[in-house]
Amino acid sequence: MHKFVAAGLIGLMFAGWAHAETGVRFSGFGSLGAIYNDSDNLGFHRDYTMDAVGQGWSTAGDTLLGLQLNAEISGSFDAVAQMVFKDRVSNGLSDNLEWLFLRYRPNNNWAFRAGRLGLDLYMLTEYRDVGYAYSWVRPIPEFYNLISSISRYEGADITYRRDIGELNFEAKLAFGETDVKLEGPEQDVLLTLDNILALTLSLSGDDWLVRAAMAQADTSGTNADTNMLLDALRAVPVALWPQAGTLAQEIAFEEMLSRYYALGFQFDDGQWIVQSELGYTKSDWRLLQPYVSGYVSVGRRFDDLTLYAVYAQVENTREAPEIELPASLPYLSEPEKNALLTLHQAAQYSYQASRLAQSTYSLGLRWDFYEDMALKLQWDHSEIDPKGSSLWVRAYPMGHDDRVNLFSVNLSFTF
Repeated sequence: MHKFVAAGLIGLMFAGWAHAETGVRFSGFGSLGAIYNDSDNLGFHRDYTMDAVGQGWSTAGDTLLGLQLNAEISGSFDAVAQMVFKDRVSNGLSDNLEWLFLRYRPNNNWAFRAGRLGLDLYMLTEYRDVGYAYSWVRPIPEFYNLISSISRYEGADITYRRDIGELNFEAKLAFGETDVKLEGPEQDVLLTLDNILALTLSLSGDDWLVRAAMAQADTSGTNADTNMLLDALRAVPVALWPQAGTLAQEIAFEEMLSRYYALGFQFDDGQWIVQSELGYTKSDWRLLQPYVSGYVSVGRRFDDLTLYAVYAQVENTREAPEIELPASLPYLSEPEKNALLTLHQAAQYSYQASRLAQSTYSLGLRWDFYEDMALKLQWDHSEIDPKGSSLWVRAYPMGHDDRVNLFSVNLSFTF
């Protein structure tokens, strides 16, 4: 709670300064949320940068506060800073700084930005944490949980916009790097992305938007359990298990090329709201098998009320590799055989620990009861395969299917 008090004080300082300075605008957003999770095994988090909430009620999973400062420097230059305070795995001051960039707009067609930027890979890039901007309580986990965990980077981007008749076209090219601490299904991971290259294309009309994104990066990661496994594999004599060294090379997460592709569609005519995104991710790192993710959301407004339903799914497109048993096992003593079998099982488990296979049905109601404020109720029912629970934080090793219900109450606002 102390972080939100500190954030409020920072906000008051920003507001006072913005009030005194011409060309400086202060704004903010936030959510007060409560989640009930009925699973005694799977902890829920809206993305991997946040601590998971376990069985029972919790206000940590969806509560957040954002503060933003826009400053006009000259006719062509401006600067933007945004801080978002929430229950992060890593909670340093720099972790809360989402944006800090300088922008140059020589004309209406071109924009150049440099600094800490949002990675433009999905429909909610500019307002992922602004719950008031969308109908749901939170971004759809099947699509957003993993990819939105890498939400920002240090680098630069170039944007080109132009009107084509009554349509608007936009292209954005970005380059940079980032690192982030994530809470994985069974352990924390420090993830580093270098040489990020991303291209986004979008076309929009009065009440619709189509959007495509492509990105790639050299990815590296480390955690304590994997390091122990690598040390053990590298220490196995070649005569006992010749493939152990090759396995260590495959499990080591060092500068592996990862690629991401996404296509999104949005329609909003004031009454009906339809939105869908489909993504495909693949990596040279064999522990993360390729997967597809997507969702379809349909909503209908009735004055101040919006009813909506969502179906979402995420699934690996390739089976986890099966590791052959060491051929030397029949010739080993019982202690040596047990030690080698334990190492084989640990290596095989590492290939399956990141598997994804689940679908979720959601129903929700949004009530815009006051200006810039909305109250939301949402029920999510997730069906998760025995080896597909990597969107969650597991209390026990995977191996059985799960049915999880989340009930959410959320107050979203802007100011």
